[in-house]
Amino acid sequence: MDDVSLIERGFEEFPATIALLDRRGDIVYTNRAWRAFADANDYAGDPDSTGVNYLDVCDAARETDEIAGVVADGIRAVLRGDRDLFTAEYPCHSPTVYRWFALRVVPIDTPRHGSFALVTHFDITDRRLAELQVNEKNEHLAALVSVLASELKAQLASATASAERLAAVDGDDAVQLSESLSRIDSLVDWGIAVAGQPSTLDLAPVDFRSHVAQARAVASPDGADDASLRVVGDGSLLADTHLFGLFLVAVLTNCYERNASLGLPSSVVVGTTADGFYVDDDGPLPSPEERAAVGAGSNQLLGVDYDVTHLSTARRIADLHGWQFDVVDSELGGARFEVRGVDWR
Repeated sequence: MDDVSLIERGFEEFPATIALLDRRGDIVYTNRAWRAFADANDYAGDPDSTGVNYLDVCDAARETDEIAGVVADGIRAVLRGDRDLFTAEYPCHSPTVYRWFALRVVPIDTPRHGSFALVTHFDITDRRLAELQVNEKNEHLAALVSVLASELKAQLASATASAERLAAVDGDDAVQLSESLSRIDSLVDWGIAVAGQPSTLDLAPVDFRSHVAQARAVASPDGADDASLRVVGDGSLLADTHLFGLFLVAVLTNCYERNASLGLPSSVVVGTTADGFYVDDDGPLPSPEERAAVGAGSNQLLGVDYDVTHLSTARRIADLHGWQFDVVDSELGGARFEVRGVDWR
């Protein structure tokens, strides 16, 4: 078997549809998958399609199908040698079936026969349907969050106003109630921000120290001084700046709250490592609930462990970035929350 027949045999058995175009855009070869697709969809002409000008077909559809014009221009750029690769995704629905394909065009230069363009169509229907299903679920979840948040915010506003009036005439208990309601209000805003985040990250270099300082301002309890947190190391890491801030707020809030539950002052150290960073505290050792929250626990709903909401939220943000998030015993005597797999810049 010579090289030409071996290559043709490979194209013939390839599961995706393939068409080889000459420099004018005429189809000079199609494989078995192409012919089978034409037969299955009642193509009016020869299923082989040899001799049909691919570019003419795309040009004829320009006025009614924007992607057809984009594809024609992309193929021409490959045939002229202006591009080494052209790709596009497009719908190709039948009366009974929704379908999407990914188009890939690359040049092929031969010493004897000149230049060609190899056009391959990959069926991506399963992926697109899955994306549509996820988007629909996200829209429903966002609508639910909006409704619940509006109701909860209204109730919190009323309760906060009452607490402030009590604090003006009463003692420490009323002041503490007012502060707690204010904290709940900020957490609701934070939760809405997390729920509203798109699934696609906007990655950029972010300054580590400045984000830690901003997160501390949000997470630390009223009256905590700067001595309660120390930062070791600096640098810029590749992350979604908003989600990275939420991650730090979540972990620091957990540190402050776990110490406050025992009536202890919080001492926290945030530092960098070669491939990540850590948050250490001097509170109690990690609880079983905290250890479970950094993994995908069985008692989680929509990825959130409602026993330890801050840590489960942090874990989800770490997962989105492809980071490894763990909790171990700290050298300070409490818990050490470690992140690995960070891209430092």
